[in-house]
Amino acid sequence: MKKYEFSLKRIKDYKTQMLNREKNTLLGLRMEKKGLEEKIADLDKQYELINQEMHKNFKEGMTIAQLNIYEFRKNGVREEKKSILKRINLLDISIERQQKKVVLAKQEVSGLDKLEEKQLEEYIAAYNKEQEDIIAEFVSTSYTREEN
Repeated sequence: MKKYEFSLKRIKDYKTQMLNREKNTLLGLRMEKKGLEEKIADLDKQYELINQEMHKNFKEGMTIAQLNIYEFRKNGVREEKKSILKRINLLDISIERQQKKVVLAKQEVSGLDKLEEKQLEEYIAAYNKEQEDIIAEFVSTSYTREEN
């Protein structure tokens, strides 16, 4: 009997490659989102520092022009944060879509794995049957020779 080989091995390998690609894409999206979330945290700190500096200088006395500069800086931070939050929302949608692709790819690979297991079980059963037939033939031949 010839050596066992999964008949859909090439397709399974291709589907596994596609699954890995989809997982890598998902990982990239998640890393990008994490980077943006860190940027948001940095902007929050920056906003708080500007606010503290503004209040300190306000107590000491400052001009309207200086106050406007602080407000301008705070608005810049708010706008940048707003832009990043929009990007995060878009990334969330992309991540959700990508997760669905990964799940679908996993299901395809899982189906092929189950099919491979079933084919292997059938091969083992056929191999065992062949071995039983060989043993039965050997025993039968040996028994026949002993009678003659």
